[in-house]
Amino acid sequence: MRMLCLLCAIAGTANALVHVPMSRHVQVTPAASLLRVADLRMTSVAKKAKAAVKKAKSSSAAQKRFKPTATGKLLRRKAFKAHILTKKHPQRKQSLRRISQVDETQLKTMQKLLLVVPKRP
Repeated sequence: MRMLCLLCAIAGTANALVHVPMSRHVQVTPAASLLRVADLRMTSVAKKAKAAVKKAKSSSAAQKRFKPTATGKLLRRKAFKAHILTKKHPQRKQSLRRISQVDETQLKTMQKLLLVVPKRP
């Protein structure tokens, strides 16, 4: 049926399409079914090749805590803002609300965790 449609489309005779009803009892030969199963199985060589090219995954914990900028730097929230806030001065709490950048000493490590590639200057 597909071949007939393809031939008609190539010939440009769209009016020549004829619907051919398919029989309800289509027999599949055992050899054909074995070929399909054999195609789905992976050999040990294919498994090793697939394992060598695993998809790189970023750290989900780091994704929740850091946001990469367009230049490759990382933004973070400041610590000590979660609890025991009554004895902290309002100005201190105000400065803890601000977002800051990750320090240069830890930047490469966090970029590796997040799979972030910094831009070249």
